[in-house]
Amino acid sequence: MDEEHEKAIQRNFTSLVERTDLDSMVTVLYEKGVFSEQMIERYQNPNKSSRDRKRQLYRDITRRGPRAFGHLVDSLSELGHWDIVRELDPNSPFATFPKPSSSSMPKRETNPQSSKDSQYVSLSNEKNKTKEMQKSAVPVAATAPVDLDNAAAKMPVIPEFKVIKSTRFMDHDGKSDLELYHTRSRDRGVLMVLSYINFQNNIEQIRAGVDVDCATLKHLFLEIGFEVISYPDLTKEQTLNTLSSLEVVLEKAECVFLVVSSHGYERYGTSDIDIRCSDGQLISFLEIMTYFSNKSLPKLIGIPKVLIFQTCRGSNEEYVLSSEPTVSQLLMPGGGVQRDGSARARGPPPPPPRPSAAPRLLETPLYSDILIAHSTPPGQVSYRDGGCGSWYIQVLCEVFAERVHNTHVDKLFTLVDMRMREKFRRQTSSVERWGFNKRLYLHPGLYE
Repeated sequence: MDEEHEKAIQRNFTSLVERTDLDSMVTVLYEKGVFSEQMIERYQNPNKSSRDRKRQLYRDITRRGPRAFGHLVDSLSELGHWDIVRELDPNSPFATFPKPSSSSMPKRETNPQSSKDSQYVSLSNEKNKTKEMQKSAVPVAATAPVDLDNAAAKMPVIPEFKVIKSTRFMDHDGKSDLELYHTRSRDRGVLMVLSYINFQNNIEQIRAGVDVDCATLKHLFLEIGFEVISYPDLTKEQTLNTLSSLEVVLEKAECVFLVVSSHGYERYGTSDIDIRCSDGQLISFLEIMTYFSNKSLPKLIGIPKVLIFQTCRGSNEEYVLSSEPTVSQLLMPGGGVQRDGSARARGPPPPPPRPSAAPRLLETPLYSDILIAHSTPPGQVSYRDGGCGSWYIQVLCEVFAERVHNTHVDKLFTLVDMRMREKFRRQTSSVERWGFNKRLYLHPGLYE
């Protein structure tokens, strides 16, 4: 199996284990000739849990030859796991359709003899025929060679936690002036993750630990009931294409979460920052925000949008005078603490901002229903552990898992900041509200 395909399986290992049915996957992979009848006996061992058997299944697939990845993608497509297909293989013909209808599913073969490698045509192997057509519409993740001699050992270590589920819907109690956002349907929400780990031409250091952040976030939001879409290592052009297609991807969602994780650089004299894409080009925070305006997303007016930025916003560091051990002495043995940026991006500082135009009276404000959470205040660095992930994302996932069942999102971010200060001492988070004037409860596990 190609290294890039092994890496894709690693990156989506949690989704594969948590969201697929073992018997269905074993059956369809057997039909396609990926495993023999003798080999599938190990996945029917009643002495092991279903979860452990699925973990073994997806590890074994990486050792089943160059065609195994294509068969895996096609099997997931036939079983309706479109979101996992999109994350595993952005070039798949199914990746262009965020929510395909069941009528578009290919029929599953029922004759095992017709699915031998010599006869079976993988959809992934056909991707070159549609590559040019999809290039402008589908972001393609940049990949970098990694050591995959022991694929199982390279899987991100995800903390063992479970999200406490809600037992009742939170209603307006009449005591608060704030109304509640509606979050009761099965289209509860979508989490989009834009993560930048590897950078072309070594223009930046590899952001070790971000794979752990991504896997942990995915586990958290799947438990809450969200659809999770990950876009790793996009170029600037691919990032802009992805942001341009938001309305299609986010259709029908009751709320939206976006996580952007990369190196960040302060823009002197402004509240803006530059964020590094995988090709080395920069995209600004405020440019990203334009894609979430009511002008860009008119169908999402009134829908809560929570944007989380795990980046540095400058080079200043916070220190606490204390006789207790320093932060570096308290870190987990995961690979050392790092920063997600430096004082500024390469090149001259940007020109001073232009004066704002005279205010215009609008029927609907340009921005509303947006909560922005930064891992650090303006001008400050943001810390990340090379083995355990960023401090902010670690704590965010802990707090959400424990309190999301009965706590609104605004308060959750306050609790995240409190715990991060208690746990790491050195870093403070920051929250902005752009017309986010209602309370947002996510109600994990409850549906009307």
